[in-house]
Amino acid sequence: MPRSGAHRSSSTKAVLALVISSFVILILMFGMGRYGWISMLRVDRQQKRIKKEMLANLAHSEILCREIKRLRSDSFYLESQAREKLGMTRPGETSYRFYPADSLKKRP
Repeated sequence: MPRSGAHRSSSTKAVLALVISSFVILILMFGMGRYGWISMLRVDRQQKRIKKEMLANLAHSEILCREIKRLRSDSFYLESQAREKLGMTRPGETSYRFYPADSLKKRP
């Protein structure tokens, strides 16, 4: 009798080891690799980041399209932007620029 009990114990341990090793292999197969869970989570995060960037770029594109439309249709706006951003003046005008006092101080 004791021998059969020892036999059962060793066969139970072998089955348990086989089940555990099979489980570990399955986890490694589905968790790792090109199409594993880890890769899919990484791809999902990357997709969400790219989607945010795309939406931000679309919004910026819309702003630029409106700016172009306004520059083409509104001559007063075009002139104001040319004066402000490019420092342009009309013939005979004098342009004055004012700087904050602290910007004129020499830096060490």
